[in-house]
Amino acid sequence: MTKDKKDAPDKTILKKQVILVVDDEEAIRNLLKQILEKEGYECELAGDVEEATAFLSKKRFDLVVSDVSMPGKSGIQLLEEIRDRYPNMATLLISGQATNKTAEDAISKGAIDFLVKPFQKDQVLISVANCLRRRAMDLQSQFEVQNLECIINDQTQDLLEANERLNSILNSTVKAMSLAVESRDPYTAGHQERVANIAEAIAKKMDFNDEEIQYLKMAALIHDIGKISVPAEILCKPTRLSEAEFNIIKEHPTTGYKILKGIDFPYPLAKMVYQHHERIDGSGYPQGLSGDQILIEAKILSVADVVEAMASHRPYRSSLGIDVALDEIIKNKGQIFDPEVVEICCYLFRNNELTLN
Repeated sequence: MTKDKKDAPDKTILKKQVILVVDDEEAIRNLLKQILEKEGYECELAGDVEEATAFLSKKRFDLVVSDVSMPGKSGIQLLEEIRDRYPNMATLLISGQATNKTAEDAISKGAIDFLVKPFQKDQVLISVANCLRRRAMDLQSQFEVQNLECIINDQTQDLLEANERLNSILNSTVKAMSLAVESRDPYTAGHQERVANIAEAIAKKMDFNDEEIQYLKMAALIHDIGKISVPAEILCKPTRLSEAEFNIIKEHPTTGYKILKGIDFPYPLAKMVYQHHERIDGSGYPQGLSGDQILIEAKILSVADVVEAMASHRPYRSSLGIDVALDEIIKNKGQIFDPEVVEICCYLFRNNELTLN
């Protein structure tokens, strides 16, 4: 007898949004309650961490909005308790005396967002919506992974059916991994999928077979999985990164390789991810590989990644446009990027066989 798949999450749990507001100032509590209930949210109010803890033990909440500085335990301490006891609960911290360190502490301990008093109504609603969206995405990812584990343990009578199911599981797992990355960085949501589409189109023109294309596309969908280890405040920073912050970002290919290297893919996905920032002249990272030391799949990913990034909006700049992106890879053809990959990529875009839509 096979195991039953886990039931899908009750949709009412995801739709019914219940928020606990924690603040020692009654006026702030009531203001937040008024703003949120006007938008259809259900709210409970607590004046301190002790009262909030009592609420949490009796009722299910989707989001906790808490002040940082309160008599007794602080909002940071409440955040730590929520992280340990209610890991699926979204949290949003607010403070009237915010510093960079306070915000960094909040984010590092699991807060999805941080607001500074005095805040505007629109700021509150946007932050709350983002927090609830992130929670829904995280719950969906968890459900998919748990469901996949059950399916993997199923006994199968027909070998072909088993192979098809395993392929479906693999694709879903890769998509869940991709979703996990993009749920931490809403500004680049869709980036990995667009890179995958570009890489797939280039590989087809280079006469890759169907299986090679399938696994290249999988690698593209999770090429930034190592960014899971990058602090959210760096991923979402609205200005250019400092050298120290960029050095943290540069670790993501290594982290991605460590995550994937133990998975027995038929093709070297871990190495493709590891090498997607290498350059053929040896100027890339993290290993400084050059020429034939770099997998052809990684050379395709590097071109697709650069073109998509330049042609798309980022927190610190507007889109530079596809023409600027193509000019950049042409300028560096044969030095940084593989000449054949560059030629095919430019041909596809300029002949309208490929778009970023």
